[in-house]
Amino acid sequence: LWIVLGSLSCALFYPLAALPFFALNAFLVFYEVGKHGCVTCYYCKTCTIGMGKLPELFFTQKGTANVNKRALRLFPLIYLLLSVLPIGLIVISLLQAAAIPKVILLVGILFFSLVTGYARSETLFGRRKSF
Repeated sequence: LWIVLGSLSCALFYPLAALPFFALNAFLVFYEVGKHGCVTCYYCKTCTIGMGKLPELFFTQKGTANVNKRALRLFPLIYLLLSVLPIGLIVISLLQAAAIPKVILLVGILFFSLVTGYARSETLFGRRKSF
């Protein structure tokens, strides 16, 4: 859903950019982080190709246990592509012409961005939580 929301924000600004944006993010999230990020692939009897690890990585604080270092290094780039770029494009689009669907899209992307940013602040910003 987060990739689709980001693609829609690209489509608001430049419609032809939505397909490469979707393809790049789907490749990075599902193939690089999902499939190649899983460190337990050789031990699983019923492999889900890392798809069970994605929600754990993106939305929980302890989601780095079964993810390799390469996937953790890609995570800030993926976060920027899924959060900062679409938010910037929506804000520019809102400044050009305000509309309710744009605001709804902005709220959706902000929701995913804030939840993931809070859960993964140590990975993204290099600092530990104090509580």
